[in-house]
Amino acid sequence: MQTLLSDRSYQRHLRIIHACEKGATGVYWGHRLIATLLYRNMLSQLNEMHRHEVEHFEIFGKLMHARGVRTVIAPVFWCIGGILYGVVTALAGRRAIWRSTAVIEAIVERELNEAADYFRSRDPEVYQAIQQILIDELEHKLAGEANSPGIAHIDKVVEPAAKVGAAASKELAKRL
Repeated sequence: MQTLLSDRSYQRHLRIIHACEKGATGVYWGHRLIATLLYRNMLSQLNEMHRHEVEHFEIFGKLMHARGVRTVIAPVFWCIGGILYGVVTALAGRRAIWRSTAVIEAIVERELNEAADYFRSRDPEVYQAIQQILIDELEHKLAGEANSPGIAHIDKVVEPAAKVGAAASKELAKRL
């Protein structure tokens, strides 16, 4: 384990996942804020997805702490960025919330699968945590897809914004 802890890739993978989960808590917080005012019938699902993301953030925080891996500098920035994105997206409507969820969770699924491949032989506990978290993330993605079928004009804004935001979050987590 000691050689893994000195491995920058090992630490970077954990930091990226942890920071991006913090960002996801913010996105769902922002969605929930606007849904409380405008889309109350969405609150149950949004609350559940937010709860999952909080759990994921805590799981990776504990794994990092147990391994002596530091978090990114000021994880709250990922949350604030997520909240801003979540509020703006939610103001664009229900479809925007669901399309955003589908796009972001597809990115998360891909990233977590890559991380799982990395950790499979290096750290079975982290690998198992990722496998469990993937169940929730897939559920979120499927809900997003089911509630935003086909193609709509708002998708032309939401999809690129989600992709750019996710890429920026990951890049910042690599560097901080």
